[in-house]
This record gives sequence, C-alpha cells and structure tokens, in this order.
Amino acid sequence: MDILGLVEINNWILTLVLLCISAFLYSRWKHSLFKQYGIPGPSPTPFFGVALKYNRKGLAVTDQEMVKTYGSVIGVYMGHSPLLLVSNPDTIKEIMIKDFSRTPNRPKTFLPTNEMNHSLINTDNDHWRFLRNTLLPTFSSGKMRMMEPLFKAKYQQLLENLNNKVKTGKPIEFKEVFGAYTIDVIASTGFGVDIDSQKNPESDFVRHAKTFFNISFSPLLLLILMFPKFDAVLDWFGKSPLNPIEPMAFFRNVTNQAIGLRKDDNEKRRDLLQMMLNAHHDTDVNDNEVKQNYEEAEKWNTRGLSMEEVLGNSILFMLVGYDTTSNALTFASYNLATNPECQEKVIDEIDTVLGMECPNYDNVQKLDYLDRVFCETLRLYPSAARTSRLAEKDVVIENYTIPKGTDISFPIYSIHRDSKYWEDPEKFDPDRFTPENKAKRHPYAYLPFGHGPRSCIGMRLAQVEMKFAMTYILQHYRFKTCAETEIPLMISKAGLLKPENGVKLLLEPRA
Repeated sequence: MDILGLVEINNWILTLVLLCISAFLYSRWKHSLFKQYGIPGPSPTPFFGVALKYNRKGLAVTDQEMVKTYGSVIGVYMGHSPLLLVSNPDTIKEIMIKDFSRTPNRPKTFLPTNEMNHSLINTDNDHWRFLRNTLLPTFSSGKMRMMEPLFKAKYQQLLENLNNKVKTGKPIEFKEVFGAYTIDVIASTGFGVDIDSQKNPESDFVRHAKTFFNISFSPLLLLILMFPKFDAVLDWFGKSPLNPIEPMAFFRNVTNQAIGLRKDDNEKRRDLLQMMLNAHHDTDVNDNEVKQNYEEAEKWNTRGLSMEEVLGNSILFMLVGYDTTSNALTFASYNLATNPECQEKVIDEIDTVLGMECPNYDNVQKLDYLDRVFCETLRLYPSAARTSRLAEKDVVIENYTIPKGTDISFPIYSIHRDSKYWEDPEKFDPDRFTPENKAKRHPYAYLPFGHGPRSCIGMRLAQVEMKFAMTYILQHYRFKTCAETEIPLMISKAGLLKPENGVKLLLEPRA
C-alpha cells in the first residue's frame, strides 16, 4: 500500500498495526468501568491491569499498599476482569451477611472441567446450599472426637520424625515437617489412605498432591487473566495449569478403590470419606452454624452425594487444608521461637491442663492461651491474602454502584495489619484475643476463616489438627531460633501466605 506517494507498506504490516491498535483500544475500553462509576484505584497497565504488580510484589503487600493509597473501596483489574477491593469492616459485614442474597457465590476466573466443578468452592446457589447442608455434620464436634485415633497416629508419627531430626543437631525446616504431617492427616481422614510421607516423601500420593499445590503465577495464567476463554482452549489440549489430568485420575482411582473396599467391609472406617458417603443419613448437628435454606429443597435432599461430589470435595479439602494448616503451624512455631515469653505461657498451660496426657478434642479446648496464639498467628499471617464474593446483581457499596458480575474481594492481610483496627499491628501479641479485648474490636476486622454462610466449613478440623500437633510437640520440646532462622520472615508472593524461604528452627528437649 502506498501512503501519500511517500512510503509503501506491505498489507500484512498494516493489518498487524491495525490489529494492535484495535487490541489496545479494546483493552482501554475494558479498563474504563471503574472510572465511569467514579471508583478510585491505580491506573491499569493495558491488557494486564495490576497483574504485573501482583507478580512483582505479591498479592498481600500490593493490596496493603493500595489500601493505604486509595482507601477502603478500590477498583482494580486482574487482566481485563474488574475487581473491587473492600476493607471497611462495616461494609464487609453488610456484604457477607446483610446483603448475602446479592453476593451469594464466589467469582470463578478459572472454571474446572473435572470433578472439582462439583466441590463447595465452585458450586452456586441451591447446589452449593445442598452441599453445604449435607457436609455440615461431617465437621461437628462429635465427628472430630470420632476421628481422634486417626489424628493421634499422625501426630505421634510427627513427633517420631522430629525426634530423629533432633538427633542430627541440625536446624529443622518446619515448613517441610508440617507439610508432611498435614498431608498425612489429609490422606488418612479424606481419602482413607495411610501413608507416612514423613518417611516416604516420594510416594505417589505426595507426588500427585504437590502437582495441585504447585500452581504458580505463570505466562499461561497471565494469558487466561487477559482472555478468560483461553482456559477452555488450553484445557481442550490438556495443557491447562488448573485442570491437571494425571493427578485427577490418580485421586479418582484412590477414592474409588477406598470406597470399593468399604462395600466389602462391615466395620466402616471413621473418616471424612466415610462421613461424606453417609452424609445424607446423618442427623448430627454442627454447632458452629445453621443450615442454609434453599428454594428447590426436594430436588436435592432426597439423594446422597454423587461420586463426582465426593471426589471433588475430597480434593478440595486436601487443597485448602494442606498449605493453610501447615503454614499456620509453621508461622506459629516461628512466633513462639521469636517470642519465648509467650512460648513459656503455652508450655505452663499445657503442663497444668494436660500434663503428659495425649491431646484429644476435649482437653485441647481448655488451652485458652494456645488458642490465642493461633488466633494472633492467623492475624499476622492469614492463610489467604484475600477472600471474595461475586456481585450477582447490581449492588451499592459505600455510595458506589457496583455492576453485576464484579469480583468483590476483601484484602485480609491488609485489614489484619491496619492500625485503625489493631494497635501496634506488626507486634505479635496473643492477648489481643482475650474476651475483653475481642469485645472492644469490630469482629469483621478479623477474617482468617471468613464470615457468614460462605465461611470456611473446615475451620474446626483445621483448628483441631493444629492444636494436636503443637500441644504434642510442646509437651516434649521448646522451639529455638538459630543462625539460619530468617528474621523477619519474607512471605511469598502467592495468594496463599507462606514463608518464602521456609522456617528453620532448633528444638530443645524439655528437661
């Protein structure tokens, strides 16, 4: 093509230039939503939004910086997807509780095409309510007591593993130790499989589980953020990083085998898998929350869980229970080692209440100070940097109209370290969680397990698992810092908070 008789440009070059300009204008248009509604926020990078900044600085720190700069309501873009950050506790309560009917579901940037589509985190509306109601009894206090022998076997394995490591005299990497412990608990309670990954870290179960856990911020994820439908194309070719085929096949086979064995066994195993299989007959009550009402009750409550729902939720419990619980235990051990006066209070309480009696569901409930240590640990290092809801209808938030389809996210890490709600927020202080101090504070300024109908259903299971392990260790040892202990800790850039370089500590045998 000849331009003004001066320059001749090939048609394909002109076409490419026009395509680039069109793509740029499309991206600018996609990034104009919040500006139209007058919602403050950082200027988005074309195509990427704030994704590159999250990749560079991490989710938790970036959220914290933006809240300090732009306030309690911020409009950002993940790729081309609009996301509203809300950090005012009163507004969070309104969204999670009072206005729940407008935001009952979670946003799903990446849609699974396997059994995970039948899990609690990916189902919506009445299907989610059915699953929530059916699974609630599985996490009752009575069920936790029933599974005590399974927990005991695993925390005793944990101590045996630590005994062997102490003999070497070398610092212990506690992220690895607690990771092995939690995956052993999950395999036992969720899949009916007894493994000892502490001695056998290369087992097939561990190898396939880690494939799920190691999803990282990659170029493929950036492409999916920019062009959400691209995930379906990748999945068709078996390349999607979010729908791993081989691990799904492995866990499908493990679950089917475990269920098949139980059909021939008159003495059923007491674990989460069996409880899910029996859930529709269960009359136990979870005293943590009430059941959810749903419109088409008859459509759902006449059946048990399908095999897709059992497998999908077994894997979900593994995914949300592995990193979250092992990280909380790791951070708690670090906090005790770096705050020895707090550690002595925990030890004194354990000695007074339990002595050398093995931890069980009832006696660990009496360890009030230990509970405060975990609460404060989850304040400083919440399992997830944020949680979210989806605006199913237009909703007004702090005088801003938020259009249907917007991801409404709550920056937990930022809220937990905000001086408006927490005095000296960087300090580790378990006494923030005495009954008197809790009563003075807005309850929605603390969100480690969420709030409302979509709160973490496995909260009690995680708390029991953590308290059993920590109590049993402190009956025998003290945590000590060493030259290899990173102080302060560097946290990872991922959405799930973990120590970037692990936590290396020593264990000192108690006299």
